[in-house]
Amino acid sequence: MHIRSALPTSFALLIACGDSAVTTTETDSDASTDTSDTSDTTETTSEPPTTGEPPTTGETTTTTTGETTTDETTTTTGEPVDTTTTDTGETTTTSTSTDTTDTTTDTGETTTETSTTGDLPPDLDALVVGLEDGVRVDWLGGGDGGIEHSTYWGLVKGSAEYNALPPAEQKKVDAMKASILHSAQRVPTSETPGVEVTGTLTVEARTQELVFAVPTDYNGRLVVLGTPGTRDQWSSHGVLLSWLVARGYAVVVGNKGMTNGGVDGNATMLNKQHPSQHWGAMVLDLGMWAGERLTAAYGEAPAAIYAAGLSNGGYQVRRALELDRLRVLEGEPALFAGGLDWAGVYWPDARVLDQDADEVVSPAELAAGDQLIRTNEAAALTMRYAYDPLTETTPAKFAEIPPYQGAQPGMQGAGFDPASAPIWGAYNTAFDYLKGFGLPQFKGVGYYNFTGYVFRAELMGHDAAQAAAYSCYTGPNDEPPAMYEWLAQAQDAGFTDEHVEWALANATTGEFSAPLISVHGDGDGLNGLRAHGLSYRDAVSAFGTPSQHRLYVVAHGGHVDAHSDGLALDFDFDGTNGEEGVADRFTLMQPYAERAFLYLVDWVENDIAAPAGKTLATDPANDVLDAEALAF
Repeated sequence: MHIRSALPTSFALLIACGDSAVTTTETDSDASTDTSDTSDTTETTSEPPTTGEPPTTGETTTTTTGETTTDETTTTTGEPVDTTTTDTGETTTTSTSTDTTDTTTDTGETTTETSTTGDLPPDLDALVVGLEDGVRVDWLGGGDGGIEHSTYWGLVKGSAEYNALPPAEQKKVDAMKASILHSAQRVPTSETPGVEVTGTLTVEARTQELVFAVPTDYNGRLVVLGTPGTRDQWSSHGVLLSWLVARGYAVVVGNKGMTNGGVDGNATMLNKQHPSQHWGAMVLDLGMWAGERLTAAYGEAPAAIYAAGLSNGGYQVRRALELDRLRVLEGEPALFAGGLDWAGVYWPDARVLDQDADEVVSPAELAAGDQLIRTNEAAALTMRYAYDPLTETTPAKFAEIPPYQGAQPGMQGAGFDPASAPIWGAYNTAFDYLKGFGLPQFKGVGYYNFTGYVFRAELMGHDAAQAAAYSCYTGPNDEPPAMYEWLAQAQDAGFTDEHVEWALANATTGEFSAPLISVHGDGDGLNGLRAHGLSYRDAVSAFGTPSQHRLYVVAHGGHVDAHSDGLALDFDFDGTNGEEGVADRFTLMQPYAERAFLYLVDWVENDIAAPAGKTLATDPANDVLDAEALAF
C-alpha cells in the first residue's frame, strides 16, 4: 500500500414525531471531546476513546438546552445557511460558507429542491421535528464541502479559513478531525448538496445527539449508522457517511448518548449506569425517527432502511437487527431491510456461554467467553506492560518472523489471527506517547489495557474511584498499573452473578430476519477475527438463519484504515512512528465494506443473493480503492 500523502501524527489523531412542523434553535452541542485536561497521576474521568479508533483531543463544551421543536418555518436555499427560528417566530439566516468564489448557484435566487419520490417540493422543515435544539443547515456543494463537509478535512485549527467559520461549524471541524478513521488514500472529496439537521433525540429516556444528512438528490432510501468506539456523531463522516450521501442515501447517525453535552465518551462509560445496554435500541430510535421525518418531508416512506456501522457501530447493527426481529414477532412491521456489520464487537448470549448446559451462566463461564473484556485483557496480559522487563513489546520481537513469536499462542488464544501480529505491539502501547504531554499516567497505556479497563468498569457499574483497583494507568512513582496484578489474582476474572446479568443484557443472539453482511479483516488487531467475527457467524449458524448472513473475511484487513496506512503508530515501540513499512502488510477495509453494502442493496432490492461468505484474497501492497472494482 503506497501512501502518497501522510496522515497527521498520532498526536493529531488522538486529537435519531409526527407531522407537526418545527421551531429551530441554535445549539452548542456538537462539540468534540476533551481527553487532554488530566495531568495528575490519579484516576480521572477523561480518557481517550477505545475500540480501535484514535483518541480525541478536541475542546469540551456544554450543550445549551432548548425546547423540542414544534413550530413551522420556511427556508430558501442560496448560499449554505443556518435557518434558525427564535421564540417569537422570527426567522433569521446566517451564512456558514467560507468559500468566497462563485459557485454554480446564483446566491440571489431562491432554489427549489425537488424530491425523487413525488412531484411536490419536499417540506424540509419536517426533517427537524421531534428534536431538542434542532438546527437545519442547507448546503449547496460546489465549494462549501456539501453535507459531508469534505472541505473540513483540510482545515487547520486557528487558520484564517477555520476562524472565518461560525462557532458551530468550527466544532464540527474539531469533532471530525478528532475521529480520523479513514485512510489518507480515501480522504472524502465529494461535495453533495442537501440538508443537514443536528439536534438531540430522546426516546423512552434514551437520549442521543445526532446528525441527519439528506441529499438534494435523495434516492428514497435511508441508512442508519452505528457509531464506532465511544465517539460522537461526527465520527463516521470519513468512513461511511460521505460515500453514502454522494450516492443519494439519506444518512442519520447518533452518538449512542456517550458524548451528550460535550462529555468525554469514556467518562460516560464510568457513570455507573451501564450505558451500553441502550446501544442497539438507539439504532432503532434513529431509524424510526428519521424514517418518519423523511415520510413527512417527501410524502412517501423510504423505500428501504438499512443499518451499517464499524466496530461498536457494527455491534449496534447486529443488535438492532436482532431487536427488529423481536418487534416483527410481536406483530410490528420490520424497520430494517438489511444491515452491514463492519468488524463488529461480539457479546455472546447465555446459550453460547453456558458451556456445562445447566441453564445458568456462571461468572467463570462469562470470564471464559468470547467478549470484548476478555479478549483485550488477555492481549494485555500476553503482551505485558510495556515497561515490564519481560514485555513482548520491543523492536527485536517486532522484527521476528512472524512478529512476537512468544506471544503467538496467547494472542491466538485471545481470538486474534496471526495476520494481525504486526499491530499487536502498537495496540499494546498506543497512548504511551501522552506521557510526554503532561499525562504521565498514560505511560505504557494502549488499546488493550485501556479497552479492558473501560468496558470492565462499564459492565461492573463502577466509577473511576471504584475502578482504581484494576486501573490501566501507571501510578505515582512509576508504579505499574494495578490491572496486571489484579487480573492475576482475581477469581473468575472478578465477575459476579450481577455482572453476568449485565453482560447478558448486551448479548447478541445471532437471530435476525433481514439480510446481514459482515466484513472483518483477519489482520484486525483489536476486535480479533476469531473472537468477534467467526464466533458471531457460529452463533448465527447455531441459532439463527444462516442463509440470511454472509461473512467476508478480508485477508490482511486491519481494524482502522488510518492505522493500516502505517504512519500514525509506533509499531515496534522504538520511539519513531511509521518507519517500519507496515502499510504494505495491511489491506484497506473501506472499499470492501462499501462493496459489501452494494451487494446488500442488490440482495434486498433486486433479490440477487450476495455471494457466499468466504475469505477474500488481497494484495496489501496494492490496495484497491474503488469499491465497484471489487468482486467477491
